[in-house]
Amino acid sequence: MSRVWLRAAALALVVIGVVVGLTVYFSSESTPPCLVPGAATWRPPSDGGTHRYEVVFPERAACFFAIDEQQRLVGALRLGPAKGISTAAPLQNDVALRTQRGVYTLDLRTGRLRFGGLAPFPSDTLTATDDSHRVLYVTQRGLLGFRVLDSHSGRQLYVVHYRGFTWNRRFGPDPPSHGLSLAPDRPELWVLDSPNSVVHLFDVSGLPNDPPRQIADIRLSKPISGDENPCSRACGRIGALLHSADGRFVYVGDSGDVIDTRTRETVANLEALHNSRVQLEVDWVNGKAVFPRRS
Repeated sequence: MSRVWLRAAALALVVIGVVVGLTVYFSSESTPPCLVPGAATWRPPSDGGTHRYEVVFPERAACFFAIDEQQRLVGALRLGPAKGISTAAPLQNDVALRTQRGVYTLDLRTGRLRFGGLAPFPSDTLTATDDSHRVLYVTQRGLLGFRVLDSHSGRQLYVVHYRGFTWNRRFGPDPPSHGLSLAPDRPELWVLDSPNSVVHLFDVSGLPNDPPRQIADIRLSKPISGDENPCSRACGRIGALLHSADGRFVYVGDSGDVIDTRTRETVANLEALHNSRVQLEVDWVNGKAVFPRRS
């Protein structure tokens, strides 16, 4: 009698395993790659004009948003082998992706993914170089704020905290300021305060003689909390910031907000960017991918 029960229990476990496996398979297959139904497969523009795209990399996907078309999703690619994407970087005319399985290179013209390439490792320490003021901005674990260093000597000039904001280290993301972007068109530094889900703006025109001056605080429409989903590795939301090359927009990773830098208001929220902090801008010029230079 006991053998019958053991066999029945074993059979039940097998059936449960199959059902769970099929459920996971079909749910993952039915999930749109950019978390928005009906997205077309990415195809590069065929005309000779200039097109600008914010490209976001959620789990096993690439999502192309047209910067000059109100952040419209214009294309998506499924990147099956690219599990656990942690960084993306230009590699000649392509994009190199560091993933859980190693580095892959994405050909933006064909949408094909091949193993190999060069991509940076993710880091808790962020830096931004300000050549015009001869300084370096640095964020790090345990610091709700950022440091300002002399770019020639490496000497610390200032430690800047967010006026009116605090952080309990037992709660919220660490590093707490995992977002740092210098405006390309003005002496303005944008820094992400992940525990408070706020972006802080600083006037840095007085550097190196005068410290950065906090001039605005922008509350995000979606908080930076919880885990990215879908996700397979390093899923906790900690955030990221990126200016568009012309300085008009700031994209907030792990929140999804797109902020108009002139009005300092959120003009869109991209679900793919709410579930990823890996992003870059690609400009398509005369049939070729061009990556704007960053400090």
